[in-house]
Amino acid sequence: MQMSPRGLPAWFPVVAALAASSVVAPSIASGQTVGVRQVSASTQTLIPLHTRVRYTTMVVLPEDDEILDVICGDKDWWVISATHNIAHIKPAKEGAATNVNLVTATGAVYSFLLDEKNGGTPPDLKVYVNADPAAPRGKPTYYTAAQYDAVQAELVEARNAVQAELVKARNAVEAAQRRADEAITAFKQHYPATLQFAYGTPKYEKPFCVRSIWTDGQFTYIQSDAHELPALYELKDGQPALVNFQVRHGTYIVPKVMERGYLALGKAQWPFAERGQ
Repeated sequence: MQMSPRGLPAWFPVVAALAASSVVAPSIASGQTVGVRQVSASTQTLIPLHTRVRYTTMVVLPEDDEILDVICGDKDWWVISATHNIAHIKPAKEGAATNVNLVTATGAVYSFLLDEKNGGTPPDLKVYVNADPAAPRGKPTYYTAAQYDAVQAELVEARNAVQAELVKARNAVEAAQRRADEAITAFKQHYPATLQFAYGTPKYEKPFCVRSIWTDGQFTYIQSDAHELPALYELKDGQPALVNFQVRHGTYIVPKVMERGYLALGKAQWPFAERGQ
């Protein structure tokens, strides 16, 4: 066996070097993950992405930034898909380069500069994008199709509820109208039986010209052709008392049943009384 000047085998330095490299390499790798990085975005910057053929780069935006549109400068040599807040970018040609803008529901636009490099620096495999802390985060500028569908569903539900209430109200009105019609019909059928011509047949004399007088048990009616409106008195215990009445189509309507009374026009009087009074 060939020995070194110090008495060690000739292969010892090689083995020692390999052993040292096996110990040191993990400590370097443990400090970072190749292909994964975090970047901060702003409205005035472009984020460079290093891609490679046969590799996919995944871009992860903040959770509340749902991607609505992908605008790529070269769609022929770049395959880009997006769902929720994640975009997948894959070059289809060596040496390809372009840019892409990701438009999100919050109104933020994330801009990237893409290039394909085979060899040299490792490609970006997963890139986490942090939102610009200085950018305002208010009400969403855009809405997703799912959000639009949800709003449309709420509108349809509200419209259906209003229609149901309208139908319910219409049915209630129709039911009330039917009850009113039935009540009017029943009244018309029953009312003639309530009429009592208990004052006899009046003598048609001027100036009162009374055609008929009757009661329905609640009111007293005097039908007259007189050109001048007379006064009406009720006799109670032999004493006259002035009675108010309404006139409708030549009929005096007294809001009570009068047993005895008279019409007066100047000195002329037209007495009336129920039979038996």
